[in-house]
Amino acid sequence: MSRPQTSQTTAADTLPPTARAIALLLASTPTVQDAQPGVLHQLLEFAHRYTVQVLSDAQVYAEHAGRSGTSKIEMDDVVLAVQARVGWEFGGRIPKEHLLSLASQTNATPLPAVPEVFGVRLPPASETLTSVNFELVSNKPPPSVKLYDEEVEEIEEEEEAP
Repeated sequence: MSRPQTSQTTAADTLPPTARAIALLLASTPTVQDAQPGVLHQLLEFAHRYTVQVLSDAQVYAEHAGRSGTSKIEMDDVVLAVQARVGWEFGGRIPKEHLLSLASQTNATPLPAVPEVFGVRLPPASETLTSVNFELVSNKPPPSVKLYDEEVEEIEEEEEAP
């Protein structure tokens, strides 16, 4: 039977089934008191993108196994795709105890002694390339060669003189 058409439709009636399921999951989570409407759209987009990526990975695994086509994807291909994706996409946290043991092991190694002279030892100033060098040949032309501006001035003076 179909529902009678009414002029008033509730928000729950207009939601797709996947969005309704995500909204029910959010509502049933005790730590979530309230969520903005955009959260539902973000979670829907994430679920769609994740599902598409997992199924495309499963299709690649099925093709590698010699089964081509989307109808040839098996449950093992999907499980393998999810396991491969969880390894790098949802990287788990390293336990705090493990990090503390690594830190204590690293900190147990003593630091090297500080030398008498700090920093990098540089050569004397006379042997560095950063000191001022006055032996460079300048870009100025010899005095006998006239510059372009000087030639233009002479031509203008000659034109004005008659």
